[in-house]
Amino acid sequence: MPRRSRGRSPSKATRLTAVAVGLGALLGALGPGATAPSPVTHTVVVEATSFEPATLTVRAGDAVVWANRDPFPHTATSKAFDSSVIPADASWTYTTRARGTFDYVCTLHPTMKGTLRVE
Repeated sequence: MPRRSRGRSPSKATRLTAVAVGLGALLGALGPGATAPSPVTHTVVVEATSFEPATLTVRAGDAVVWANRDPFPHTATSKAFDSSVIPADASWTYTTRARGTFDYVCTLHPTMKGTLRVE
């Protein structure tokens, strides 16, 4: 004889239905045929003692790669992230988390400045 629920906790089927309804509502809010955007990888080239692009706008969850093309080391350092030393012909990747505008600098060459905007 199957067990009957006494109203204490929802059954597995009820929980799965609630999850499906919630997911449907989320996708419906995005619009017909819409899906959540996938994370993207962006590249900042470090060359001729500058960051290119100097200002980069990304979405939260995107990755940013700093690729050092100079023959000497650099850093990308802000209040939100710190690459430590990026050797010549090497790179460093940061996955964005918090939204905001983050000015950064190369601590080895303080005239090198950039801005990362996370939306």
